[in-house]
Amino acid sequence: MDHLPASQALSFTATESTVPAIRRWVSIVIGEFGRHDRCSDAELIISELATNAIKAAPGKLIKVMITRDGEESILSVWDPSPELPEVGYDPLADLDDDDFDHNGGRGLLLVTTAATAWGCTPTPDQGGKWVWARI
Repeated sequence: MDHLPASQALSFTATESTVPAIRRWVSIVIGEFGRHDRCSDAELIISELATNAIKAAPGKLIKVMITRDGEESILSVWDPSPELPEVGYDPLADLDDDDFDHNGGRGLLLVTTAATAWGCTPTPDQGGKWVWARI
């Protein structure tokens, strides 16, 4: 593991079809970091962060970065939108019984559950922000 870089990053076009590729890449890198036990959590978290970035900046370039920090890893997604993410406080407020598969707005609640910490770091010089989660 010592020969691996402390951070690895890739850029993607923000489309829904890129989420599976992002999820797979993150799982491979987390495995290379020796954290196979965290691959499922990493896939869940990165899916939510990437989906939010895609919704914030459809068709634009987004960046995904994984950083080793001791025994933990930090999963980060950058998008060019300055709008900061918000956690919904009532996860049942917008449920649609007629089309249950299209209910949303609970991604950051899932991230909060699976991560040891998460946050958002604005990048005013680039006009966007990094949303990150520690696992």
